[in-house]
Amino acid sequence: LFAFFVAILALSFLADALVADGTLCSFNTNEFYQRSEVLNCFNSMPLSDDVKYTTLETLKRSLEVYTFYDIARNSPDPNLPLQVDMRAGIERIAQTSYQSAYSFHDDLRALYTSLNDAHTQYYAPASYQSISIRQAFAPVAVGESLDDFVIKISPYFPDDLVEWYSENSNIYLPDYTGYTITTINGFSALDYFTDYSNDNVGLAKDPGARFNYALTLPEPRDDKSVIMYGYWQHRTARNPFPESDSIEYGLLSPTGESTTIKLPWTFKSLKTYSGIDDWNKDYYSSHAEDTENISHFSNHDQFDRVEMELGKHFKLNHMKDNIKARLQTNFQEQNETEFSFELLVNTEHLTFWQLSDKKTLVMYLDSMAPGKLSGYYPALIKGFQIAADRNLTRLIIDLSNNGGGNICLGRTLIAFLQKDGWEGAGQNWGPEDIPLSPLAEQLINSAVVNDIDNTIWSPAFYDDQENQPIANNDTSFLLPGVPHVRGGKLRNYSRLVHIDGCGDPGYIISPAIDFSPEETLIVTNGFCGSTCALFSNHLSLYDNVRTVVLGGLPGRIQMQYSAFPGGQVLDNQPLFSQLKRLKQNISYVPFDEIDYSDVVPRLLPTTASFRYNIREIYPLARENFPYGTSPMEFTFQQATHHLYHNDITAVYPQ
Repeated sequence: LFAFFVAILALSFLADALVADGTLCSFNTNEFYQRSEVLNCFNSMPLSDDVKYTTLETLKRSLEVYTFYDIARNSPDPNLPLQVDMRAGIERIAQTSYQSAYSFHDDLRALYTSLNDAHTQYYAPASYQSISIRQAFAPVAVGESLDDFVIKISPYFPDDLVEWYSENSNIYLPDYTGYTITTINGFSALDYFTDYSNDNVGLAKDPGARFNYALTLPEPRDDKSVIMYGYWQHRTARNPFPESDSIEYGLLSPTGESTTIKLPWTFKSLKTYSGIDDWNKDYYSSHAEDTENISHFSNHDQFDRVEMELGKHFKLNHMKDNIKARLQTNFQEQNETEFSFELLVNTEHLTFWQLSDKKTLVMYLDSMAPGKLSGYYPALIKGFQIAADRNLTRLIIDLSNNGGGNICLGRTLIAFLQKDGWEGAGQNWGPEDIPLSPLAEQLINSAVVNDIDNTIWSPAFYDDQENQPIANNDTSFLLPGVPHVRGGKLRNYSRLVHIDGCGDPGYIISPAIDFSPEETLIVTNGFCGSTCALFSNHLSLYDNVRTVVLGGLPGRIQMQYSAFPGGQVLDNQPLFSQLKRLKQNISYVPFDEIDYSDVVPRLLPTTASFRYNIREIYPLARENFPYGTSPMEFTFQQATHHLYHNDITAVYPQ
């Protein structure tokens, strides 16, 4: 303990010295810095009572809109274990003394990460997020059993990392392509990445999906290379600061030679700061209530994507040639054309291919929020028209790396596909509800009194289970609600509703060809999240469409094809915007002026941000909907088929 305080004191003296000479928190855009320089800056900000307790009070009040607040205390599904008491966690943080503001914010990040829900997160203030923290290698997993499962170095290297390691570590990263990572810091690579994914990824409740996203996941597009960083190699606002300066890799070359290399973490500034005062400008909030430019209703719930910028050190055509040679070696008896595909339609987020069997259309969609100018709908119509012209009869919907997006776009796509012969035709929605509390009741009544019909707490925002619109002065569907006991706690939730008119364009536009559900297949890597989960779960549950999940933990057959189905997420800014629209006082209140009888969340003192899942969706909307049915978030949806990657598909999933 004495040694700990000596170390803290030493850091304090060092920080004072750096402030004195003006170098603390001095960063230039696109320049690299040492871990100690970044950490000294991070730890230089003391934690004030005002920041600590006003932040915690806002988070506690906001918990009342979190739909899984109670059930997260004790998950009802043994395949999705979770026991997180958020109020107890916030109280523990309130009672903890912190040596720096960063430690406080990082403790909150870790608490929210433990929910394993990409919809419910806490992010440290913007200044801390201005440093890109990365390691050298992009690892991928190969194999399906403990006997043959290995972690390998993929051929994906961004130019800036290649050049930095060449200059600073005298190592050319692409030389290690195909090497097996046997150990990390002396621990088995599989155990190391499994532990990291379980403790620090926090995106999904299925451990296989978390494991996939700790590693690197190329997208199945042959026209260009799009690679999402794994959440171990690249530390985002969701992930922890590296515990040490370097990573020691135990490696095995493709020819069987063992070697060990030690490579430092890299820290690249994404913004220029002239010093601590400049840094603090991105730390503290202006406390302004400028929410007018934020949509008061957002049905966009897309998960953030961090893509690798590949350049001259990535040889796409060279990789294709290698893959082609390996296919010929591995499948000598089969014709090479059996592994080919033809690009039919190509946009930024939606791509169509025809497989060489001349029967199968592949639809690859990597986002449910493609954007108004992306050409999504013309491409959708064109892809199905070409399939009709070519008499294709099978449909593969590849949703790899699709983290969600626009709820109504997802429901439009459901309606577009569910035509004659589909059991679920005519219903593109599922039963949903919202949690009730004194805050929710106050918001619902304000929506009625002020005739505000387009917020989460507005009755007219919803339809009933007969798909009939609800009048905005009819509170009976929201209040007093239905009692549920979850996590040992009794709370009322609204009656079952769903968003009014959401996805109706799908009934107006029609595909040129109606693929049958029996000839349709959904493929994911376990991270088909949010609106993507709504879409895939709906087709699986209502129309018996088969599903395939790729990757995951070796030897674990059970794995979901979807993740964080939730219902809807609100980030803090859209939440505050809705509160303001509902005539609530959201203005910032200093710590010593807090009214603890108030239930309305107030603006944060810093640029930290948070998000909560605020509505939940249930599985099937059938007659006699059984009381006590668990929401989709806590209902394990096992894929019809579970496949693992080999040397080829791990780096070239096409």
